[in-house]
Amino acid sequence: MPAFEYSALEQGGRRISGVITANSAVAARRELRQRGLAPLEVGEAANRAVGAAADRVRSRSAGGLASAAWQRLRRREMTAREQMLFTRQLAALIGASMPVEEVLSLIGEQNQKPYLRRIVLGVRSQVAEGKRLADAMAEFPGSFSGVYRALVAAGEHSGSLATVLARLADHLEAGQKLRNKITGAMVYPAILTAVAVGVVTLLMTLVVPRIAEQFTGMGMTLPWLTQTMMALSNMLVTGWPILAATCVGVGILTGLALSRPSLRRRWDGLVVRLPGLGGFLRRTEAARFVRTLSILLAEGAVLWDALRAAARASSNLAFKEAIFEVVRDVEAGRALAPALSRGPWIPDLVLYLVAAGERTGQLAEMTGRAADQLEQDIEANIAVGLSLLEPAIILALGVVVVLIVFSILLPILQLNTLALG
Repeated sequence: MPAFEYSALEQGGRRISGVITANSAVAARRELRQRGLAPLEVGEAANRAVGAAADRVRSRSAGGLASAAWQRLRRREMTAREQMLFTRQLAALIGASMPVEEVLSLIGEQNQKPYLRRIVLGVRSQVAEGKRLADAMAEFPGSFSGVYRALVAAGEHSGSLATVLARLADHLEAGQKLRNKITGAMVYPAILTAVAVGVVTLLMTLVVPRIAEQFTGMGMTLPWLTQTMMALSNMLVTGWPILAATCVGVGILTGLALSRPSLRRRWDGLVVRLPGLGGFLRRTEAARFVRTLSILLAEGAVLWDALRAAARASSNLAFKEAIFEVVRDVEAGRALAPALSRGPWIPDLVLYLVAAGERTGQLAEMTGRAADQLEQDIEANIAVGLSLLEPAIILALGVVVVLIVFSILLPILQLNTLALG
């Protein structure tokens, strides 16, 4: 039975929205009236392509910009945590031999969030029409990425959908735990940074200008450090609107520039070559790639198809391009380990394990071990980086405060020297 997204008025005049299942839009309106609601809009919940096209048409006119923005806000997608919980529920219920359509209906009806009900019941309506689960999820690309759907398709093809979903849920849960750990560890440095910025701002906008007035009235030649601090203080006090507008403009221009694939590819390639940070980003991309490859190979996916799907898991265009070159080499008959060794992306340990997996016929297991090792290294690097961040912030604040204090003390010492002379 199809699912319909509706907007209706209650008896008190309050506007509500949600998802309802019915045989047709007419039947959905009838059901809403029986519930004491006055339907305003009723449309199929899974009709994402039509809604997106309508948003694009409306956004082409100046008057449709607000409407398009409102539609994007209304059509919220699953967050990473919600996707993890949904995948875990799906794996558990399908593992209990429940039909996929019934599982989706149960999850959707029990969900309290309207946008999640819309997504889940929209997928269920597509499955009820005869589509495979992966194809039904393609109607909601914002909630289910290409890699997610590729893993689901591999599970459907191998007949072990519950197992694949359980592995996928474990992978998503591990990523969520890592994000939570980073977020928790960043709370204190963030507060410390905010306090440091506030202290420096107060010193530069309140203390330095008042002291500068005393020195400028004496007609003395000020040290260069004091002149520099006075200039910076004057810039903050009088030119903050220009600074704010410049920062916003740079941010907008940067976003527009990075939206172009050619510039984004160059930027991604440049970032991963930075000392320190570049190596960490390369390991992160490699870990995501190898983990996805391991899950797909374990479910019997063809190697080059698994490589293509694993490449799509990356947000780095330069890395994607490198992996697609690897796919062409593998399709031409080259072994995977030598093909991966062409660039600086894949660590040597992964190459050794991949080569061992190819020799022994245990490529899925070896790539899984490589992913485990990389993820452990990444967590260790994050822990070290976060432990160094706090003293780095304190040191930076101390340096700035010392410079401000010296800029104030130097003219005083100069006056004392002149007085004694």
